[in-house]
Amino acid sequence: MKKILILSLFFTLLSPVLSQNFKSASQHTIDSLIKLLPYSGLKEQIFILNTLASYYAPLDFDSSIMYASQAIRLATIHTNSFDIGRVRVNIGNAYYHKMDFKNALVSYLSAQSILEKGPYLKELGELCLMLGHINFFIMRGEKAISYYRKALVYFQAANAETSLSAVYDAMGLTMNFLNCGPIDSALIYGYKQLNYSRKYHNHYLEARALSDIGMFYSMEDKSVLKKQKALAYCDSALKLATKLDSVGLISIINLNLGGYYDRSSPLFEFTGNLVLSRTLYEKAYSAARKIGSIYLQAIILNYLAEIDIEEGKYHQAKINLDLSGSLLNVFFQTEWKKTPVDVGNSVGKIFEYFLAQREQTAMYYARFKLAMARGEYRKAVEYFQYYYQSRDTMNAGQQGRQFELLIAEDETEKQAQKIRTLAQDNEFNQLKLSRTRFIFIVTGGGIILVSIILLLFFQRRRLKAEQRSVTMEQRLLRAQMNPHFIFNSLASIQNFVINENSDQASIYLSRFSQLIRNILDNSSEEYVSLEKEISTIENYLELQKVRYAGKFEYNISVDEMIDKEKILIPPMLAQPFIENAIEHGMKHKETAGHIDIRFLLRNEMIQFEVRDDGVGREKAFEIESKQRTRHRSMATSLSRDRLNTLNKKLKKKIRLEISDLKDAAGQGCGTRVEFGIPVVPN
Repeated sequence: MKKILILSLFFTLLSPVLSQNFKSASQHTIDSLIKLLPYSGLKEQIFILNTLASYYAPLDFDSSIMYASQAIRLATIHTNSFDIGRVRVNIGNAYYHKMDFKNALVSYLSAQSILEKGPYLKELGELCLMLGHINFFIMRGEKAISYYRKALVYFQAANAETSLSAVYDAMGLTMNFLNCGPIDSALIYGYKQLNYSRKYHNHYLEARALSDIGMFYSMEDKSVLKKQKALAYCDSALKLATKLDSVGLISIINLNLGGYYDRSSPLFEFTGNLVLSRTLYEKAYSAARKIGSIYLQAIILNYLAEIDIEEGKYHQAKINLDLSGSLLNVFFQTEWKKTPVDVGNSVGKIFEYFLAQREQTAMYYARFKLAMARGEYRKAVEYFQYYYQSRDTMNAGQQGRQFELLIAEDETEKQAQKIRTLAQDNEFNQLKLSRTRFIFIVTGGGIILVSIILLLFFQRRRLKAEQRSVTMEQRLLRAQMNPHFIFNSLASIQNFVINENSDQASIYLSRFSQLIRNILDNSSEEYVSLEKEISTIENYLELQKVRYAGKFEYNISVDEMIDKEKILIPPMLAQPFIENAIEHGMKHKETAGHIDIRFLLRNEMIQFEVRDDGVGREKAFEIESKQRTRHRSMATSLSRDRLNTLNKKLKKKIRLEISDLKDAAGQGCGTRVEFGIPVVPN
């Protein structure tokens, strides 16, 4: 019995292996997720709530269930079976860590029925692992092994090699602890764990695997050969644990080695050495105190008390048993309920409770033996009663949990059968409904016919609107590709070439080609970046400066609050008004003029403004009327049409304002154009 108890202690050291099955998070991360929750979309909210439910499962049952309930409500709306399955798993985890195995089993089986319908192999592997743990705790070894084997199959199919280690551990120790199959089977999984640890260079896991194999050998038979193998493997494990400075492992391995030399060992006839056993137990106790493991100290004190009784050191035995009892009381009252360091350890925390229960029972029996040895028969009877009461309570709890799980499995199967019956009834009802559908077909056909006619009508209107839009774009493109401008630009290039000014010709030709490309590209886009639009304007102005040499200068300013790369605007809205400023304002001015172009951020719109100090609209009209060479501003009228079209789609209407500037004498001294351009974030 003592050897089995020592062996099972290794379950409490599984957190580095099993933590991969549950995603632990820092409190900082949890706080960040809670703050992010109100601003997330439906899918993201489900993910966050599931993460919170998973995190709180081993720590705070109420919080875990609260977040899981919110997640399953949203997942049902979203009709995502995977999310619903994950929520069921997290609800099961919450009940599992509360040691309510019945409700945990119901939630896990519900999740399993959902996840089996999709390609969720890794999730199914983790679920089977948890179902195996539940069956392990209620001492149903064959059932536990069955689930562990399923977990192995799922993990291997999902190529989730990092999850295999937890299964190897659980299978080997379950086979040994619950006597499921021959000891050779436990050794097989012990060696698999050893190979896994060496493959991934996990020295901590390697030390544990070596010690497991040593214990498996020690329990196989009483041959000297197996004894030598057991001690050899445990010695190797101790050396590696010492090298790693893993105090927990050092304590457990020394405890096991002490058991090999104690009277309770199957190898005692070969290794009976109580002095060496006491030395090893004391080393184990020192390491247990160092890591602050209360229940582990209690176990070792009980073993030391057993040796004290055998050696006649009754006073020391009483001291050790009194201290063991005090430590176990502290454990049951406060210690085991504390928040675990690693929330991913799905076995150790619960198993500590079961081991402490067993050790409390063993402590009462040791007190009975001590009282008998000292001739205190009244006390002996009292402690013997405590021993039976503790043992019966523990066994009754175990049987009660087994009974609860049998009921839960039966209820789950009945529920599944009920669902299958309802599905069959639903199929019958569907068949019945199909017979009545014909009645509605004629009526529905008429409605559909009318709907098609209306659809065609509105589609025709939409096509006409699209046709008008395409026509407008073509007209705007023709306006942008002003024939006079193109002719004069090419003439300027020709002039540079004739005058052998190749550098200027190259620069001018480059700007001209870039402008043409921008106009063609922009004409096919609904929105372009403000930076690209400004580049097009600059190229246009530079070409016009060559055409009207010395006639004007210009300045383009952009509000510092505007991100030119991220802001998108409709293309070619500004250029027509800049063209007017040149053709009607600068062209007729006797001195050099100036054009000021500004882009300002106003009320979530780009406020465009072009201001010139030309002769003004009235003077330009008068001059062009006399010369009969008036520039036709088709682009301006098209721009008005475009703004009107945009206003039909926008909540904030665009108001175009064109004003004449006057000097002190009331004479025209320029023109100002203002309007807002709708923006779209990139």
